[in-house]
Amino acid sequence: MIPKWWCLMIVFSAFMIQVISFGTAGAIGMYNIEFIDYFNVGAAEVSLIGSINLGVFLGAGPLVSLMMRHMSFRRVAVIGSLLSSISLLCVPFLDNIIYLYIIYGIFTGLGFAMVYLPSSVLAGLYFNEHRSLATGIATSGSGIGAVTFPLLVHSLIQYYGWKGSVFILAGLSLQCIVFSALLFPLAEKPDRKELKSVLTNSNIHDKQTNNPDIDHMRNNGKCENYNVHTCISENDKSVQQNCKVTKLMENSDTAAEKSLNHCYVLRDFSFFVFFLNNILWNMGVGISWILAPEYFVSMGLTKENAATILTFNGVGCFIGCIIGGGLGNIQSLSRLSMYISWNIAVGILLMFLPFKIFQSVEILSLIMFLNGLGFGGILGLLVIFTVDLLGEKALGDGFGYLMFSNGVGFIIGPPLGGAFKDSLGTYDPTFFFAGTLIVVAGLLMFIIPIRDKFVLRPKKKKLTIEVISIHNI
Repeated sequence: MIPKWWCLMIVFSAFMIQVISFGTAGAIGMYNIEFIDYFNVGAAEVSLIGSINLGVFLGAGPLVSLMMRHMSFRRVAVIGSLLSSISLLCVPFLDNIIYLYIIYGIFTGLGFAMVYLPSSVLAGLYFNEHRSLATGIATSGSGIGAVTFPLLVHSLIQYYGWKGSVFILAGLSLQCIVFSALLFPLAEKPDRKELKSVLTNSNIHDKQTNNPDIDHMRNNGKCENYNVHTCISENDKSVQQNCKVTKLMENSDTAAEKSLNHCYVLRDFSFFVFFLNNILWNMGVGISWILAPEYFVSMGLTKENAATILTFNGVGCFIGCIIGGGLGNIQSLSRLSMYISWNIAVGILLMFLPFKIFQSVEILSLIMFLNGLGFGGILGLLVIFTVDLLGEKALGDGFGYLMFSNGVGFIIGPPLGGAFKDSLGTYDPTFFFAGTLIVVAGLLMFIIPIRDKFVLRPKKKKLTIEVISIHNI
């Protein structure tokens, strides 16, 4: 039996996985400066490396969620850890940027996706009352990765060159195997109403059945660490017969789920709007993540200054994730309103960067800190807001498609921003464009409350199952 305190270990594992995976993926901006000189290519070609990596990292969500249906979360994460580590070890031996697109962009991104999604979903499933806070703490690992890895990578490049630094990152990526091994699956939790119906209408309540596990369930109304079948005495024939009825109910539910199309979550209008929103704001965030270091250097700042500014962005992201997760637990606050506000604020802050008055290290650090604060708040709400729209049972599939939308945004945004820079000769219009995309993404979310106000949603039909005791027939 899994101890109750293991939920804290799940959050810790998800936190550390995000530190390593997002830290490595986010540090690609520091490598772009090196890749331009090493491969003798333009900004658009180099930016495509990071956009493919982050695009596959986030966009492989549906594929990974499909794997999670057929394998345990832990096995998927361990395989992903091995894939990302082996791919990083191959990077220093590549002498053509096309190979870098494939090995680092696709395979490393896919490996990190296979580690990230199971840990994030499992951290959300282990909690009910404090789910938003738990996922916010786990997600804050991405902020810590954004804080530490740019400075770490910059120092490693100075001492060992960019190739030597990648070997060290591969060693860090191997540590994800340890954290993935801690992802024990959660015991299946039967629905409380259905369990109450089964226990009330069947012979399980016969006084002849004296099972302390069943009494525990009946008295406390909780079955977090119990399974219906394991709680029932196998020696009681009457109880065994009721077990068969319960098993038939579960098999019918499983068959109904399998009959659904894998993309059924996109049929929900509100989630589809949320899906489009994530594409747009990730296009803007992808531009700022991947092109910001080179943009700061083009302003006349040093590489050390660029790494420092990105560190402030990571600190803001770390704090924002915890704040977003904490505020998401307050029932009186509207999660949708917070989400929209942070989208718009992040977009406006990016629009400040091209103005000369803001192009000092101190002001840029403040802007990027506030930008990271808003970005972290958005990340802290993603899991709980997905549950609000789709329900807990669809969290795995819903979050998988949400990652897919994030990946689409990261694949499209940075190359488009790099093309703007190559054609216009400056990054200023690129960051105006990035900020506009994020603001539009926030405004798009107003469609959800407007539709809910003027369009009546059809009420979902409740499936009523009458449990008949075979013992009484």
